[in-house]
Amino acid sequence: MLKLLACLFMLLDHIGFYFYDVLPPFPAMLLRTVGRLAFPIFAWYIARGFGRTRSLFKYFLRMGAFAVVSEVIIRFANNLAGYHLPGTNVLVTFSLAIVMLAGYQMARYSWRDLVAGLRPVAAADGTLPVKPVSRFNVRVNIGGIELDPRIGVPLGIVMILLSIIAALWLKPDYGVYGLLTVLFFHLAIDRQDETDWERRIWLLLVPLNIVYMIYRIITDPGITAWAVVQLFSLLSIPLCLKHIKEKRPPAWARYGFYVFYPIHILLLVLLHRLMTGV
Repeated sequence: MLKLLACLFMLLDHIGFYFYDVLPPFPAMLLRTVGRLAFPIFAWYIARGFGRTRSLFKYFLRMGAFAVVSEVIIRFANNLAGYHLPGTNVLVTFSLAIVMLAGYQMARYSWRDLVAGLRPVAAADGTLPVKPVSRFNVRVNIGGIELDPRIGVPLGIVMILLSIIAALWLKPDYGVYGLLTVLFFHLAIDRQDETDWERRIWLLLVPLNIVYMIYRIITDPGITAWAVVQLFSLLSIPLCLKHIKEKRPPAWARYGFYVFYPIHILLLVLLHRLMTGV
């Protein structure tokens, strides 16, 4: 249900974007404002999906494949509409976010893959003496990552940095802000009691969005209004928390978004051309 709502918000956002020259200014702005709710919900699903997936590599490959296919379709649609937008689509953001989360997990938890030492205690009075032996080393995996920290920590940091560099280079929708949104959702719920999720999510995402707003205003004063409008995305947090107990959707529902995303953009562009004749 939540993902269907996110798709609806995304549809409204893109109607406001592609039909800005057909709609009056206020309805177009309203549609785009409501559309701000879509991205955090999808970011929430990526963060939760990362913790649930049985194969992180397959998760990344699947997201990457849909990102490539979507890029071809969306570029074709934007060319039809006469838009030559820089950057790439939001599935590229989510693909890079998976890399960032994997790097974070590796950097944070590989050091917990330790070796514990066991040594026999001295015999108690009245028992047979124990022959002195060397200590027994036992591998204790607390973090769930079986990797030497001397490799895991630097490798994890490199993965995080590469995901950020790739986002700056490829310029996907929401960019580094999008990566951090997924990461902060993950930080809020990773190995945390469910009753503490809400407090941690607000604590992390509110400052992130305020900093992002200030950054956009400073770097491009011409989009001050849009920078402020982005704060409306925080209203999606209660929706995410309300659906914590939501059952995992069937495969068709999980993958339906990846098909809906590029196709609805293409259909909107075709409908716009049909209505305007251009």
